[in-house]
Amino acid sequence: MHNRARNDEKLILAGTLALVGFGLVMLYSASSVLALNKFGDPAYFFKRQAVWALMGLAAMVALWKTDYTKLRKYSLPVLAVSFILLVAVLVPGVGAVINGSRRWIRLAGLSFQPSEFVKPALMVFLAASLAKRADKLQDFAGGLLPYLAFVGTFLLLIALEPDFGTAASFGMVTLCMLYASGARLKHMAMLALPLLPLLYYELFMVSFRRARLQVYMDPWTDPLGTGFQSIQSFIAFGNGGLTGVGLGQGAQKLLFLPEPHSDFIYSVIGEEFGLAGTLAVLAVYVMILACGTRVALKCEDVFGRNLAFGVTMLTGFQVFVNTGVTTGLLPNKGMPLPFMSAGGTALLVAMASVGMLLSIARLQDAGAVRTGQGPAAAMVR
Repeated sequence: MHNRARNDEKLILAGTLALVGFGLVMLYSASSVLALNKFGDPAYFFKRQAVWALMGLAAMVALWKTDYTKLRKYSLPVLAVSFILLVAVLVPGVGAVINGSRRWIRLAGLSFQPSEFVKPALMVFLAASLAKRADKLQDFAGGLLPYLAFVGTFLLLIALEPDFGTAASFGMVTLCMLYASGARLKHMAMLALPLLPLLYYELFMVSFRRARLQVYMDPWTDPLGTGFQSIQSFIAFGNGGLTGVGLGQGAQKLLFLPEPHSDFIYSVIGEEFGLAGTLAVLAVYVMILACGTRVALKCEDVFGRNLAFGVTMLTGFQVFVNTGVTTGLLPNKGMPLPFMSAGGTALLVAMASVGMLLSIARLQDAGAVRTGQGPAAAMVR
């Protein structure tokens, strides 16, 4: 098992570094014309992303070399700071409004998203709490409901920014973590029923989301409006064919494809490297997710298992949504491609989360001793 854990650790590290490095190359390719047009510097977005990548690398290495079990004692303080930042971003004059959403706080020339920092903080808290109270989850009122109310408070603040996608994605991960820890499926189904009216309202009564769903079925019904992004993405993939037109040679990024360096960077990869390039990128993600899942399943420490499972699930969900949107399999929803899309906070948090996963794999390789917490529980030396 130790050799397998060591291999998983190496593959996760290599895959992450490969995606970040390739992501920087593709970000420059996708954004240089846009950056020159808007800021007079073709490397504007690249330089900002590179700074965040270096910070992410430092955070990843620091967490990799730290005993992950020590994170438990910091989960509540970090969560408290995250909550304060989530409230602060909604305050006019504090939160910066970009593209109609109040999701950012500007500090020292950089913008960061508090909602991104909430994700690892909540994962660590849930992983630690569920390791202690998993036996209570089968009790609806005293077990499952308090978790959902607690996490729901954070998700509501995120949804008010509005960032419904991030709230929904972490909500799904939370439900998966609760179910994996012993929550009853029928209890979660009971809770879903009263939420259906809210879901209906968000999807069908909020005008821009309703338009996205309508255009999802046929983007050409509004080719210059809500269907524009999807159509330009399809054209990019079509231009790329099997092997692509070559690095830097894509045409759709030249002010045709909106957000080519962010939500639609996968489309630029498709045009410049073709089907072969997109499948290669997906293969690296699948490798990381497979290794992360194996780390979670092999981990004897319940906290470590929960945390590895949460990090892997969240990364996988984001990859699924981003690639699904760009290829037309899912309705349009802005969500970055992990490690590759422009977005400094998202990159920093994604790399830091990988650092936690690497720490779990590393300490699996070092060996574990059993404690009196039960047959599945162990504490790393």
